[in-house]
Amino acid sequence: MTEALRPWIREAQNGSTEAVEFILEQFHPLICKHSRKNRHHYDSMDEARSTAHLAIIDCIHAFDLNSDEDAPRAFNRTIQSRFRRESRQNQVYWARVEKNIVGEDEATDLPPIIDELAPDPHHYMDFVGLRDALELHLSRLSERERRFLHLRYAADMTLAAIAALHGLSASQVCKVIKAAEHKLKSAMTAQEYKDISP
Repeated sequence: MTEALRPWIREAQNGSTEAVEFILEQFHPLICKHSRKNRHHYDSMDEARSTAHLAIIDCIHAFDLNSDEDAPRAFNRTIQSRFRRESRQNQVYWARVEKNIVGEDEATDLPPIIDELAPDPHHYMDFVGLRDALELHLSRLSERERRFLHLRYAADMTLAAIAALHGLSASQVCKVIKAAEHKLKSAMTAQEYKDISP
């Protein structure tokens, strides 16, 4: 099925909405299966389906057409990862909401949840600065290093899966990832030192 999908994935990566709609239609049963399974984390079935759609669209744009990766397997893995990540976030969020609404005294008045969950402005500015610096240093890595980091940490792939995808050994993949992490750490440390030096 991957070979039949490759032209559609290429079209979708080039901005064709028709190609995206076609791919989503082909994977409708998979989307419904995962949406039903994870429905309890969302307000409606449509919201769960929307999460699965976004996962597939992200996977379409991240899919490497030069690799031998199996598209259906990649889509399935991405949907599972997205639901797993969001369910953890939902559980933490609702646990905090419940803790705020029903405290030890089981108060009935709603506390100012929004204010409590809002980020501190100073921490937010630090976060934005850190994010911008990280993006800059990531752009200085090689394409392979960026791709391996993305597959390892954003797509939740194992070293063995990345190795199989690129025809390498797990130790070779590990070396590339460790080298990329070391470059990032060195660059970020140098940036931090530069920021605090007079």
